[in-house]
Amino acid sequence: MERTTLVLLGLGLLVIAAAIGAGCTNTPAPDGSAVGTPTTVQTQETLPAPATLVPAEALEAVTKSAQAALDRLDRDTATAAQALGPTDMAGDEARRVLRNLALASPAVIDATAVSKDAIMLTVEPAEYASAEGADISAQEQMQRLSETQKPVMSGVFATVEGVNATDLEHPVFAPSGAFNGSASLLFTPTVLLTMAMQETLAGRSAEVFVVDTDGLMLYDRDAAEVGTYVFSNPMYADNPELLAIAERMRTEPEGTGSYTFAAEGSSASVRKEVSWASVGLHGTEWRVAAVNATPAA
Repeated sequence: MERTTLVLLGLGLLVIAAAIGAGCTNTPAPDGSAVGTPTTVQTQETLPAPATLVPAEALEAVTKSAQAALDRLDRDTATAAQALGPTDMAGDEARRVLRNLALASPAVIDATAVSKDAIMLTVEPAEYASAEGADISAQEQMQRLSETQKPVMSGVFATVEGVNATDLEHPVFAPSGAFNGSASLLFTPTVLLTMAMQETLAGRSAEVFVVDTDGLMLYDRDAAEVGTYVFSNPMYADNPELLAIAERMRTEPEGTGSYTFAAEGSSASVRKEVSWASVGLHGTEWRVAAVNATPAA
């Protein structure tokens, strides 16, 4: 399946419309004349409202789903790194490996074979081939990879491809055991998380969000919140309770707290009780939170 089709499947919303027709039939009367008898019109049943998950149940479900999505990308990148080992990180075989890796998820932007000096040697798909030859040695995650020769995952940053994304890297070792570079998987966290949440919460309702340890909102039911930084968002500037919770989430892998804030789609204030847990890979963590809102006193 082509990459474009996968993206459309991952991001699109499928809308199904049903039309019901009505008509009249003529039945003979005792005198032989025709009498119009309306047929029965079937009406569509009202769909049940989504079941609301209690915060504890929602947090457990979405945390498990988000971590599973990350783990799948991690396994795929590790497999690609192993397959790149016998290659010279270029050529047809390297491109085949990277092309398959780039199809791992609609959240993926590209897959790259990176030299041990952090030069992007081979990039798939072809639309990002212009990045080949770029020196990414100054990127924080590449410096960690070079020092440890172990897998790393970055935060969200401005990439040489011209997008804001997260980079997952696995070291590549030649058959001799020598460090030969890395396999890179560049992906969009918001797309990955949106897919995971839609699958997990299908037919159910819960207020959840995901934020990284820099305060960047990676996922929220309110799309306008995604991509904003909690600590610099003007909406939160006059809410010390919320900022205190955000500061705790920066450093505490799990916890609970509460703050007062405007209800979704309303100017009325509610008391929000928040519980959070962590997901992540290779030392980089995201905070997954579930919220219970009650009328403010």
